[in-house]
Amino acid sequence: MLVIKYFFSVFSYIFSSIIFIVFEIQCLFTVSSRHSILVMVTVKNSGKELFQVNNDVSHITVDLLKVLKAKYNYKKLSNLTGIPVSTLTRYLTGKTIPKGTKSKRLLKNLIANLNVSSLISQFIKRNDAVDISKIMFNPNMIKIIGAHIINEFAGMKITSFMALDLLSIPLTAYLSTITSRHFSLVTKEPLPSDGQESFIVTYNDSKSIWPTCYWVFFKQVRKKESILMISAKTPEYDFFNKLAESLEERNAEIVGLFSLIGNEEELSKLNLKPGCKRYYILSW
Repeated sequence: MLVIKYFFSVFSYIFSSIIFIVFEIQCLFTVSSRHSILVMVTVKNSGKELFQVNNDVSHITVDLLKVLKAKYNYKKLSNLTGIPVSTLTRYLTGKTIPKGTKSKRLLKNLIANLNVSSLISQFIKRNDAVDISKIMFNPNMIKIIGAHIINEFAGMKITSFMALDLLSIPLTAYLSTITSRHFSLVTKEPLPSDGQESFIVTYNDSKSIWPTCYWVFFKQVRKKESILMISAKTPEYDFFNKLAESLEERNAEIVGLFSLIGNEEELSKLNLKPGCKRYYILSW
């Protein structure tokens, strides 16, 4: 009975995290006559599916401005974006919105000029026990980090996402929703699959005398999946390398790895193929 109770408690926590972020996304991306949605459209280029950002990104641009306005006053925000205070006021009060090329240019400007690492660092206390749950479960931070990931990996062939840990599930669900691509996840406990393909990754952990197991819930929609991995921090190399090997056996390749916190020494231990893009925001 204790095992069953523990299993359902883990499942309920993960499921509630997904429902929470999906609810936030629905609130954020409700389409009206005055707002547009950020979408990633698929285009064909030499037989490959590539990420392309739609020109009409008005809604997420304004939303990012609102996130920044909670931190900066109008004058500081104007200096940051290069937009007059009067125009910012109209954007943030809903009297008008940036459209077309202007909106796309503004979004890129926000991403280029926003010191996201500094913003994130404010949530983290530099000590031995780094708690990043305040970032990974914060809807506003997810929007900012998601925009950076989209900008960084735009133009690459990505068919799906995979959350490598519990903390990265909300961010992965967010990316999956706004790009219309499915996502898989890795857990330390088995979950009901209900038709979803799953497999177990087992490896010998140097920190334990017992083999370590992870359950990978992975539904292969295409003959060959190109996966962007999402992780809160650099994954342990024993686990990651075994996972990459198991995915390759299923005709799936890792084309990118994002982690909020990265460590070059640990990243060098990962078996990443040439051309696989690595991106992290904070070095720890």
